[in-house]
Amino acid sequence: MGSSILLIFIAFLLVLLNGFFVAAEFGLVKLRSTRVKAIAKTMGWRGRILLKVHGDLDAYLSACQLGITLSSLGLGWIGEPAFVQVLEPLFGALGIVNEALVHTIAFAVAFFIISYLHIVVGELAPKSMAIRMPGKVSMWTAVPLYGFYWLMYPAIWTLNHSANWVLRKVGLDAAPGHDSHYSSEELKLILRTSQSDDQYTEDDWRVLAQALDFRDLDVADLMHPFSEAVALSASADIETSLDKIVQHRYSRYPLLDENGQVQSVVHLKDIFFAMRKGEMPDRLKKLARPVQTVSPRLSASELFKRFQQGAPHFAVVAYQDGQPLGFITLDNLLGALVGEIRDEFRQAQNEWTKLDDGSMIGKGSLTIFTLERALGIDIEDTDVDSVGGLIMQQLGDLPSEGQRVQFEHFDAVVKKMNGPRIVLVRIYPREMVS
Repeated sequence: MGSSILLIFIAFLLVLLNGFFVAAEFGLVKLRSTRVKAIAKTMGWRGRILLKVHGDLDAYLSACQLGITLSSLGLGWIGEPAFVQVLEPLFGALGIVNEALVHTIAFAVAFFIISYLHIVVGELAPKSMAIRMPGKVSMWTAVPLYGFYWLMYPAIWTLNHSANWVLRKVGLDAAPGHDSHYSSEELKLILRTSQSDDQYTEDDWRVLAQALDFRDLDVADLMHPFSEAVALSASADIETSLDKIVQHRYSRYPLLDENGQVQSVVHLKDIFFAMRKGEMPDRLKKLARPVQTVSPRLSASELFKRFQQGAPHFAVVAYQDGQPLGFITLDNLLGALVGEIRDEFRQAQNEWTKLDDGSMIGKGSLTIFTLERALGIDIEDTDVDSVGGLIMQQLGDLPSEGQRVQFEHFDAVVKKMNGPRIVLVRIYPREMVS
């Protein structure tokens, strides 16, 4: 009986050992590399060992698997016979005299006890604990796992190389590595599932989500039609130009030649400096700076980089039929990142005005991106940039005032036309019309 109790004690130790390796495995997999680096800087030698273990994840996961396998095999070899030896006399005392029956019942009960302990204590509990607090679990398991790895290094090396040989034979890459990079959509999903965290406000989550959207945007998604630009004539006298500047109070103004094309851009600071020095010219074009012209398909992030490097914070979007297609400023890019930016002189309204019934109204010249953001949707497979262009593409013809056009996520009603141009559109989200 004494030997049986000792074997049962060893069986419990093997269950706990199995749980240790399971916890170590799930803790390492769950723990982010950025978190490991932070731990290594603050937790001394144990943190540095964790960094070393996490940096060679393939090898140490193999060590975990070896430990789990050896523990499970040992548990099956020692645990069940030990419990059978303890249980057989108990069933005999209950009056069961058939030795074969006693052995069968004892074996079945022993199998149930060992399986239960193995699954609950050796698998599920440590796995759940490691998933809930991977940092703490990895800190406590890294040092013993590090020692076990070097103790069993020959066996682990042999097993790893054998597994890689099998992978090569079936045509798979046996090179170690773990994909720690997330796609933009995966990061957005992580943000959405993390919004219950009280540590951040709704505005924090919105800015993060918009920053992820930003990398997918083109200039065409954010530009304004050039018809909305407050432009100055390069040939106009200085008083006429200054009157227009005082009226609108922008910081930069495109200068147009006699053909309506943008020659350059003038900055309000240059005008002030010229006034202060008493060197005000008779025409603003003498103060103008070169203007950059960009393609509508240039990425917004690339244009943002150019603005950061000192390019004028005003760009003309590539010409179409001899006329500017649109314009874009640094404010437009910042608005896409953090939301609309207003100041003392510009209290602009939202691009899309939400009405009491849940519908929205806005200009047909607004970009598709503004509609996507307002509705929280993605509009795919379109070669046009504006909402008006999207409606015409869907119809294949010019619409008439009052015409309703159906899309997957919304209905659009053309409220006002100006010749071939859609001036005003009303949007009905799909939940309103379904």
